[in-house]
Amino acid sequence: MTDETSRTDEEIRRAVVDRVREVEIMGSDPIGEQLIEDVDVADGIVTFTVDFEPVGRVLADRLTDQLRGAGLATDGVVHVRVEAAGSDAPETGLPVSGVDSIIAVGSAKGGVGKTTVTASLARALAEDGLDVGVFDANVYAPDAPDLLEADGPVATSPTGKPMPVETDDGIQVVSIELIAEDGPVAWRGAMVHDVVKDLLGNAAWDDRDVLLVDLPPGIGDAVYTIVQQAPLDGGLLVSTPTDECVRATRRTAALYSANDVPSIGVVPNMVGAAEGETTPFDGDTLAEDVAEAAYAEIEPVPFDPALREPTARSFADPASAGERAIDALRETVLEFIETEGGPAVPEDAVDLRGLPPESCQRQVVTEFGVADEEPVSVVLRGDPDDLVDVVDESLARDGRSLERTDVDDLGYDGWLVELEAAGRSAVEPAT
Repeated sequence: MTDETSRTDEEIRRAVVDRVREVEIMGSDPIGEQLIEDVDVADGIVTFTVDFEPVGRVLADRLTDQLRGAGLATDGVVHVRVEAAGSDAPETGLPVSGVDSIIAVGSAKGGVGKTTVTASLARALAEDGLDVGVFDANVYAPDAPDLLEADGPVATSPTGKPMPVETDDGIQVVSIELIAEDGPVAWRGAMVHDVVKDLLGNAAWDDRDVLLVDLPPGIGDAVYTIVQQAPLDGGLLVSTPTDECVRATRRTAALYSANDVPSIGVVPNMVGAAEGETTPFDGDTLAEDVAEAAYAEIEPVPFDPALREPTARSFADPASAGERAIDALRETVLEFIETEGGPAVPEDAVDLRGLPPESCQRQVVTEFGVADEEPVSVVLRGDPDDLVDVVDESLARDGRSLERTDVDDLGYDGWLVELEAAGRSAVEPAT
């Protein structure tokens, strides 16, 4: 084995970066223009993560070709992949990338302990080993950072994206409280929409398993923007045991339903801890309204001063009634994510989302060169039939053809396409 072929992945990465700096585009190089967000090397495979937003269609195709050439010209590189930055962001009015599941926590009534429930649930999920994010959407009274002990300010990435603040627990937090240095701001109308879109949709979340969105009370601009446009996987409802809160909870439940956001259930909060005490949900019309569409009946959360300091609690080893209720809520939310989350994107699938169409097609063809006898799995947006037709034509020029094509609809996430060339062992259709 030569010195060149025995180089470490990091040494190969540095050599690739040096070659990329020699690529000319937009009057500079891709790194100087901050188009390259990441260069990863593993087992001789180089993966470029590229921000295509500043470049046009023609330059995007040219850039992918130049990056592929720079990578393959580097000793020790056997294959090159190009991925688009934020490729996992679903095609909604408010796309969110870097997150697997998004759960809203809402109530049309203020003062029901919604933020306390959000912060406590975030802490419980993090203790369970999940990578958790919290977006504080309450632009008028942003209290989540205080409960989670998140200290600002929010910084920006080289490409101008808000960088979440990370707590000692590893929870990432984004909130207007971590940005506005001059106290409360009189946000209204389009201003609310813009700040929510910028902070939630553009935030550089770092591979979060779940993102909890603490909605402001009511059904105003911020709530409508998120519920109507964000790719929510589900929503929790929080209510205290009063008739007024029951009516408000019903309004929020109706908003979820009208926008096809599955209701996980109602969290009856601050119901008291006395033995035998009941809540207004027992036999109440709201229970019937929500039960038909809700995923689960959720255990009431008693009034518990311990929940005022969620970072000082251990929900993995609950010591109080409130902590036990939050731990039960954690189990319900995890069950919902696992059973209602829809088809998952396989870890070995090549992510083509966000790439120019021609680059997608060329990437798939090159994948067959390194796939041995395994099928090639890709994730993409657009019409998968177009990709299949072009790849089949390209393989035919090499005396091959597609033997099997399986397509799964991933909803917000696009399409999962599994391709197998003729002559290889058949695979069962995706389910």
